[in-house]
Amino acid sequence: MTGDELRAARAKLGLTQTEFAEAFKVDVRTVGGFEQGERNGRPSKMPPSLALLVRLALRHPMVRRELGIKS
Repeated sequence: MTGDELRAARAKLGLTQTEFAEAFKVDVRTVGGFEQGERNGRPSKMPPSLALLVRLALRHPMVRRELGIKS
């Protein structure tokens, strides 16, 4: 999942970076790094397991509920 895809997914879920970080249990700076494609000046790519969970959340309301997402 690219940074642009993550940003679009986050927007579709109706979440800020902070809300996304809380729901998916990652640091908010990590979310920003994934969206920018770098972290600490180095390329940053989202782990496949997190990308899968984001895709599942987009498709399945039950996953969103389990993550505490109200959209």
